[in-house]
Amino acid sequence: MTTSRNGARKRSRSPLPRDQAPSPFTTILEDLLCAIPGAHAAALVDFEGETIDYAGCLDPFDLKVTAAHWQIVLSEIASSPLGVLRQITVRAHRKSYIVRHIQPGYAVVIVLHPRAAFAASHRALQEADARLCAEAGWTASRTTRWYCVDVETDASDRGRPARLRGAGGWQPVEVMGSMVGLGPREKGFRIRLPSGAEMLLIRERMGRWFADEHPET
Repeated sequence: MTTSRNGARKRSRSPLPRDQAPSPFTTILEDLLCAIPGAHAAALVDFEGETIDYAGCLDPFDLKVTAAHWQIVLSEIASSPLGVLRQITVRAHRKSYIVRHIQPGYAVVIVLHPRAAFAASHRALQEADARLCAEAGWTASRTTRWYCVDVETDASDRGRPARLRGAGGWQPVEVMGSMVGLGPREKGFRIRLPSGAEMLLIRERMGRWFADEHPET
C-alpha cells in the first residue's frame, strides 16, 4: 500500500527567521501553504492591519505590509455597494494573491506564484477557515464541508483508497462507487467504513485527500 500523508510535502524554499514567536495559528497557516501549490506565504491579519501570525518563505516585514495593504482593500470594498466579499483573487505580473474574509475585520492573505491563485484548492481554504475559527474561538462564518485526511491506497492502484486514518487508528474502507464531474486530475469515491458510516473521499491533483465528514465523528 501507498500512504498519502497530508502536510508531509516539503516546501521548495526554506522559511526566513521569524520576528515573532510561533502561535497555534502558525501550524494552520503552514498546512494551508503545503496544500496549495505555488503558495509562498500567508498571514492572518486583523481589522487594524496588524498581522496576528504568519507562515512561509517571504520576508516577514514585506509580508506584513502586504497583508495590511490587502486588509485596507477588503475594508474599502466592504463599505462600498458591493458589501462584504468572501474572497478576492488577484493575478499580478510577479505574484498573485488570495484575500479571504474569515470574520468581521479579520482576513487571511496568501501570496502565491503568478499563475497559482486561481488553481488553489477550495477544500484546503475551507478547512483552514474552520481551523482558524476554532482556534480563535470564533463562530464559523460559513459551513465547512471538507476535511483533510490521511489515506492509504491500494498497491495496484495508487488512486484508489484502501484505508483511512480515523477514530484512533487506520480503518479499511469499502469503495461503493466513483464520482464524476470533478476537477482535472481529481478522483472521487463513495466509501463505507466498518462502522457503517459513509462519506465521500476526493483525491486532489497534488495527492491530498479530503473527506466530506470528519473521520473522528
